Amino acid sequence: MLLTLVLTAGCARNPNVEIVGSYFPGWMISLALGVALTALAHLLLRRQGLLHSVGHPAIIHPALVVLLTCLLWLCFFA
Repeated sequence: MLLTLVLTAGCARNPNVEIVGSYFPGWMISLALGVALTALAHLLLRRQGLLHSVGHPAIIHPALVVLLTCLLWLCFFA
């Protein structure tokens, strides 16, 4: 019984967010914001002329999406 309580202690807080009457999981909102922030970073890098100096976009952009998604989730839902 005590082991069950310890293992389910992390489930006490529901990371869902209500938006216009519907509940969305926190990871989905973090992913959408991570993609949007990556697009914004792409535009800023292109405007500054630094897009070719940061690396190949096929590697940098997915990595940036994962990084920003995890950071947003940790900041707001963990």
